[in-house]
Amino acid sequence: MSESGFHAAASSLPKIMLPAGPSAKRDNLSDLLRRCPLATVQAARRFRLSRDEAEVPTIVNGVISRYQERNQVNLLEQPKDSLRLVEDLGLDSLTMIEISMTLEDVLEVSLSDEKLRQLRTLGDIKSYAQRSLAS
Repeated sequence: MSESGFHAAASSLPKIMLPAGPSAKRDNLSDLLRRCPLATVQAARRFRLSRDEAEVPTIVNGVISRYQERNQVNLLEQPKDSLRLVEDLGLDSLTMIEISMTLEDVLEVSLSDEKLRQLRTLGDIKSYAQRSLAS
């Protein structure tokens, strides 16, 4: 029993969370972007340091490529903004939710599910992500 008359087991006390350092953020990005091309991870790291919107297209392309069928990945090797999400890339609504969650975590922004449902092309996603950074 302590001087205050209160006795607590150490296992019942809340864990102390220390702020994550730079290496923890790098590891977190590697986890978030698992199975994405190395260029995507590198762009995300540069983005986190600089917040440079020029990195967004590489990040978006890489995140989407993670969900592509093997026979469709080549579409994102030299991606065109006019690629249609459903018809050309074969993305469904569940995949779009997963992509948006990953982009939110990587870019540290909030993306509206309602707005995401309105996006039709790869260029739409890139533009929307870049506009969300300014908000």
